[in-house]
Amino acid sequence: MRIKHVGQDSFWACSAYPKCQHTQPLHDSQLEPQSLGVECPQCGGELLLKQGRYGFFVGCANFPDCHFVAEADSPEQTEVDCPECESGRLVERTSKYGKRFYACNQYPSCQFAVNYPPLAKVCPACDYPVMMKKQQQGRAQLVCARKSCGHKLEDV
Repeated sequence: MRIKHVGQDSFWACSAYPKCQHTQPLHDSQLEPQSLGVECPQCGGELLLKQGRYGFFVGCANFPDCHFVAEADSPEQTEVDCPECESGRLVERTSKYGKRFYACNQYPSCQFAVNYPPLAKVCPACDYPVMMKKQQQGRAQLVCARKSCGHKLEDV
């Protein structure tokens, strides 16, 4: 076995690599799930602290029979109604890369999302019910959330 480097990843590979495709991870970084002593609200099983590909999460010990996963933080709900489905609200979310965005809480049936904090103000150019507060060069601007409009106002 030899250490091979591909991009930013390193791993153990057979000395006959690439003819022999046997590989192993360089580090055994998987941690054993830890018991939290809390009952699963869906099935009554035990909740465990597990490690996934995007970090730690709390999940049910009865996986795959029970798919309960606790949210790390309850998403911060804004006072802005979703302009697309009109039944949901926009909530703050975090992407897997750590960027904040605001999406409808009715996902996946509604996939409306914006990258900047939404405000319940009507756009004077197109009458769209949501504008975004965007910071650029130290100045705050209100920008229409409709991509085809793009109307900008100086924030007061």
